[in-house]
Amino acid sequence: MPERIKYAAVGCGGMGRRHLRGMARLSRSSFNNLELAAVCDLNQENANFLADEAHEFMGERPKVYASIEEMVRENPDLRAADVTTDAGSHHTVATACLEAGLNVLCEKPLAITVRGCNRVIETAKQKGLVLSVAENFRRDPINRLARALIDDGAIGTPRLMIESSVGGGSNIIITPWRHMKNTGTIALDVGVHNADIMRYYLGDFRTVYGESRLHETVRHNTASAGPGGFYARWSADFPDTIEPTGEDALYAHISFESGAIGQWIQDHAGHGARLSSRLVYGSKGRLECPGDRNGRPIKLTLDDGVVIDDARILEYAPSYRLSPLAAELWGSERPWTYNLDFNETDSRILALEYYELGECIRTGAAPEVTGEEARADVALVYAPIESGRLGRPVTLEEMIAATADVYQREIDEHLGLL
Repeated sequence: MPERIKYAAVGCGGMGRRHLRGMARLSRSSFNNLELAAVCDLNQENANFLADEAHEFMGERPKVYASIEEMVRENPDLRAADVTTDAGSHHTVATACLEAGLNVLCEKPLAITVRGCNRVIETAKQKGLVLSVAENFRRDPINRLARALIDDGAIGTPRLMIESSVGGGSNIIITPWRHMKNTGTIALDVGVHNADIMRYYLGDFRTVYGESRLHETVRHNTASAGPGGFYARWSADFPDTIEPTGEDALYAHISFESGAIGQWIQDHAGHGARLSSRLVYGSKGRLECPGDRNGRPIKLTLDDGVVIDDARILEYAPSYRLSPLAAELWGSERPWTYNLDFNETDSRILALEYYELGECIRTGAAPEVTGEEARADVALVYAPIESGRLGRPVTLEEMIAATADVYQREIDEHLGLL
């Protein structure tokens, strides 16, 4: 293995702690190609906490900084930054890291508007640096298998994908900022995952017709620890109630370039029984996918009534192979199911993202989720919102060009992007 590439963790909150577990996982693998040399956060308490955890997990304590400029100046051998700040600052922090000469892995969403995404993409191109976005659902082995089943013709020609998620009630979901229009709504923060999976399965969209809602105008603090329990340090200090300003539900009809249709419901204000469903119908059968990071098997139903939800499903996906690192992490080149808890799965997926960053820097290869890919995911989330404001379908082209921006314009003005 070549000399490890030194990188900095920029953002030391809940997501930064999750990413650290991914780096620790990579450091224990046969493919470790990175070294955490520094951590950076305006909140020095959070930065020191993360540095202490890094020492505990990997035996070395990274240097602690509050300034990207000072960090780069004092560490001339730094080559990359992992940006895990709050979503509303992704575009400014990622741009600052790129301008300082660092290759960037940025947590999703790349920015909270399409214009913000464009700013980061343009900066990376000008500097000739790697820009990779940490979109993790597609790296789940079960989603890799689902994609192979589609590509290998297990269900024939894909015709319809139904992506549905309803729940959340009136609770604060993870953090208060995820409910505010100008800092990154829950519809975007979570929905960008679903958008990426739909595009990963079926390709780019052509048009979207839809609507959005802000259903819950008051949300309540339940002291939730969030995904993996990483937000428990802060959740008790959140206010008892907040008044959201950003959308909490999307309803969309999507036309893909391939001719397939998508029906997407993402409602984070649902009461009563929760709903989570992912179905793909084709000309020869149907896939019922289990969601993400849970390891449950895919169910393939064929026209003759045969239902396959065991190891036989691999026969319908001959092209399915995990990368060498993924095969090591999951113990198989072709897993069709696995039994790991959330944090075990999450850390493995994050390890894959880190390794890819190192390899892209070392070899000059493009990452799987480029800035352009991540921008298309953000565009798909905003498409039903903008469609509802305009009262007509919107196209991918006008979303990328930010000409369908009735909703986003206020955010861009707030961020100084207009």
